Amino acid sequence: MSRQKIVYLKDLASKVLSNEINFDSFSSKTETQIRQELIKVKGVGNWSIEVYLMFCLQSPDVVPLGDIAIKNTLIELYNCQSLEEMEQVSNEWKPYRTFASFVLWHYYLVKRNKIKL
Repeated sequence: MSRQKIVYLKDLASKVLSNEINFDSFSSKTETQIRQELIKVKGVGNWSIEVYLMFCLQSPDVVPLGDIAIKNTLIELYNCQSLEEMEQVSNEWKPYRTFASFVLWHYYLVKRNKIKL
């Protein structure tokens, strides 16, 4: 593990120990409230938060537009040239953008021979 990641983990541990972040409370909070808490942790950005929401909290309507595979697939399939265009396309998938993100990731990996069908 890199020194920088150790710094990030220590910051997260400190916030958990001081009860600044209480993962058990997330089930009763909105995604916006969760984002506001997690963004305060060093090394945690929007992508990390979105992936946490998708995989750990199983939020049904998240699309990580900062993810390179998602971006590249939207460019390839929808000819998106800007983040705004990507947002417009992904808004059509509400309230199931998490599922759509999984499909885009799968497409990306299959297309690049990272996984086989």
